[in-house]
Amino acid sequence: MIVKTSRFGDKEVPEETLLVFPEGVIGFKDATRFVMFECSDDGIFKWLQSCDRPELAFVICEASLIVPGYKIVIGEKERQVLKLEKTDDAVVCLILVIPKDPTEATANLLGPLVMNAESRLGMQVVVVNPLYSTRHRLFNPSQNPSASPSPSGPGETGEGTHASS
Repeated sequence: MIVKTSRFGDKEVPEETLLVFPEGVIGFKDATRFVMFECSDDGIFKWLQSCDRPELAFVICEASLIVPGYKIVIGEKERQVLKLEKTDDAVVCLILVIPKDPTEATANLLGPLVMNAESRLGMQVVVVNPLYSTRHRLFNPSQNPSASPSPSGPGETGEGTHASS
């Protein structure tokens, strides 16, 4: 299939690589079909590109690379939407904001993307944890920007199935 993008032009991608977010993502309920493109040579950062809106793309990264031990609760509704039989099938990613000064980059810990690698279904969930933020700094001001991000934070607690990335 051909995916029209504002950043990368028209890209041909195999249908089987399509990710479906049945409920869209927060603020973009009409964007339900996405594909992933590599964003960095090391494969850590990826673009999550909307197939429905050419101008919509997010830089994402697996949550465990930003916050080791990051945990969220996946409720029964989410398990059903994602067709998750085991939480091991879940991939938890964070949406990043990379401003002109990359040392000011942040991650949204309160709105992670949860994807089922097998069914290719995804959804954005809302995390309630006062220790998490929508603007979690990837780099501490005193940290060397060339070093890997190493923030930490406690895991989410509560009822439901825990998923970690």
